[in-house]
Amino acid sequence: MRVTIACPAHMIADANQLALCLGLGPDDAMTYGQPIWRDAEGNLYAVASATVPTGFAEAATAALSEPAWGADLEAAARAQAAILIGATATPDRLAASLAESPQDALAELGLTLIAEGA
Repeated sequence: MRVTIACPAHMIADANQLALCLGLGPDDAMTYGQPIWRDAEGNLYAVASATVPTGFAEAATAALSEPAWGADLEAAARAQAAILIGATATPDRLAASLAESPQDALAELGLTLIAEGA
């Protein structure tokens, strides 16, 4: 299963803390990078897309625990509470798509890449 998540620019720090809790190591703190995607209204987003194991959705919605490499659980909980699967990206939530194709997921999320130099 693939999950693609659009993260509003102002939520990147919190979303990276959630990625630390759900991920495999300290490098997951960089899951959401630069906000180089935008919606039709011009709002900016960082996007992460990955193949995830069966049970990821349950793990992503379960009670969070701090990993051995550390995480800010309050920030992670804010991000976790903002996730909505199958929604168009909006500035007030992390929108997730389960489309197998990243291109289909980006279309579902309503995002386009910001052109270089734009």
